[in-house]
Amino acid sequence: MRLRAKRMWMKARKMNLNDVITIDCLYQRPRHAASYLMIEDGEAVFVETNTVHAVPILLDMLKQNGISPERVRHVIVTHIHFDHAGGTSVLLDHCPNADVICHPRAQRHLVDPARLIESAKGVYGAAAFERLYMPMHEIAENRVRSVEDGAQMKFGSRTFSFLHTRGHANHHMVIHDSKSGGIFTGDAFGVEYDEERRSERPFLLCSSAPTDFDPDEALASVDKMLALHPSRLYMTHYGELANVEAAARALKNSIMQLAEVAKAALERSLHGEELQAFCNAGVLRAAEEQAAACGVILTQEDRDAIAWYVGINAQGLALYAEKCRVGRSA
Repeated sequence: MRLRAKRMWMKARKMNLNDVITIDCLYQRPRHAASYLMIEDGEAVFVETNTVHAVPILLDMLKQNGISPERVRHVIVTHIHFDHAGGTSVLLDHCPNADVICHPRAQRHLVDPARLIESAKGVYGAAAFERLYMPMHEIAENRVRSVEDGAQMKFGSRTFSFLHTRGHANHHMVIHDSKSGGIFTGDAFGVEYDEERRSERPFLLCSSAPTDFDPDEALASVDKMLALHPSRLYMTHYGELANVEAAARALKNSIMQLAEVAKAALERSLHGEELQAFCNAGVLRAAEEQAAACGVILTQEDRDAIAWYVGINAQGLALYAEKCRVGRSA
């Protein structure tokens, strides 16, 4: 299995005409979580770090491209969920001249991740969290830099523009790259579950993982990204996607599906285990309906992959329904 995964990683990485290198972090399975590497004038920037287990892969990609870790200038994370930023502190141990660029709400959690770690253990379970995401540690405050909505940063011949994009997480941002015309989307454009791209319409599912899911904000963030007229999407989950308009239609449909599940849960006044079970069933049903709408026939392997999605996203959806209930009664 390890040899097969390594071969798939070697095949999956690529450099396109705009010199954006896609790196398969091998998170959970091949072609599920990406980091991106750009090199300008002998210096490098990473977008996303995945977990600590991906750090050797990222360092090896630098070596393959003739770049020493000392030449990494920036590590950009779209948000601080651990499959996007969990490896940041250890990667910085190897890249002494790099800073971290993040959303203002993410900054304090990168400097001191203790509270975030404890919260995540409640979502994943302590044993699973330890296996998937540890170790990580504090990052020196002077190495973490936040950027405001609309801020820009030059990197060689590129200009990075940062957009704050709520809906998945309140500390989420995306990055537009002037050279490629693409947007590094984090989770703001959902998760693709048709890794072989069997359909012309991308099979995307909205990510409603805990704790900040908000369908109205998620829809607004999609429109905010589309307003930049991106030529492509650099999806963390997973890879370069050129069919932007079709992807947007699919994602918006998924967001609205989950909003309907939450609305139905509220109408039934469900709580606790009943609410969670209802959301689990609703998220699974929505994923199956989305697959059908995208022309994808789910294999057992697809269903096994989606099972993880259902569990974590149903938790976030149930939390959103509870927040709506509290808001109504306030």
